[in-house]
Amino acid sequence: MFHWGVHGGFGYLTWTLSRELARRGHTVSVVTSRRRGQKPVEDVDGVRIIGFDPFDGYPQPLRGLASRYGSLRHYREADAEIYHSQAVSYNTYVAYKACPEKVHILTFQDPYDDDEWNRIAKVEPRYGSLGHRLRVRAEKRILGYTCRKMSALFAQAHFLKEKTVMLYGLRHEPKFLPNPVPIPEKLPSKSETPTVCFLARWDPQKRVELFFELAKRYPDVRFIAMGRSHDTVKDTWLRDNYNDVLNLVLTGFVSEDEKSRILGESWALVNTSIREALPVSFLEALAHETPIISGENPDQLTSTYGFHTQNDDYDSGIEWLLATDEWRRRGTAGRKHVSGVYEVGKVVDMHEKIYAELLGEKG
Repeated sequence: MFHWGVHGGFGYLTWTLSRELARRGHTVSVVTSRRRGQKPVEDVDGVRIIGFDPFDGYPQPLRGLASRYGSLRHYREADAEIYHSQAVSYNTYVAYKACPEKVHILTFQDPYDDDEWNRIAKVEPRYGSLGHRLRVRAEKRILGYTCRKMSALFAQAHFLKEKTVMLYGLRHEPKFLPNPVPIPEKLPSKSETPTVCFLARWDPQKRVELFFELAKRYPDVRFIAMGRSHDTVKDTWLRDNYNDVLNLVLTGFVSEDEKSRILGESWALVNTSIREALPVSFLEALAHETPIISGENPDQLTSTYGFHTQNDDYDSGIEWLLATDEWRRRGTAGRKHVSGVYEVGKVVDMHEKIYAELLGEKG
């Protein structure tokens, strides 16, 4: 849940969806691991947040086992008609085991295949260890079983449908269910100075250093890096080492209003991740008429509404941005596309329809 210092795409979409459902009069609970400063039960925007004990003092894997076992009673406490997992995980399995008689559905957000684990291991070596590979193999079996027990399966991007069939041995492809994104009614004017932004946590797979190095090579372009690292030591090191780059602005985490302002004035969102599914940041950028420069091309959004880089050649993306006004046309087209498919009201309508149909089938 996007709260208590927790940031990221999954938390943001959970916050957005649950809040909008609550505004429409539905009783909504979010069951999630309790964060620092979070009470066992709290209300956020009309949504009941039930936090289970993360058992932080326990070593792994005992911590994970204790946390999941302890969460069983909280899923029962939620007493929902529908349990909707916002990504496949052991929590999906536990929720099903807690209330197997209820309707359970799942939206695939960001599943990793073997190639992606290999890519991640290049920047986080622990993911290439034998122990991790064995854990992934065991997880696939458990989560594959869980997926096949769901009342319905969905994917937030079209390219994930076939991928999840292969990963989890599904009998049928999931249906498409987009993530909800608010579309700003009014947009700030684009900056007169060429401006690009970065929107993600500064963790290894996001490779924010590539964005910082770009700023050094293009002193006439303003680079704005939103976010920070979960590793406070790494975060301090990054700021100390790049603080003297005059055209680079390091904001830390920003408010929703400030994020909207920066996205709105930027000419492009630059994403330097070593791999992605379809991050919410892509959709947020396009909602602000801001094209994407990235090596990732989920559902061809980057190549259609931005610039798809090859072999980490982000310089080519900046050169494309500066060469013509094509970025403006692609940004405008991107906003039209996102408004038609991902706009929060339309997506919540889809969720309500799905929920009603599943409850009707259950009788």
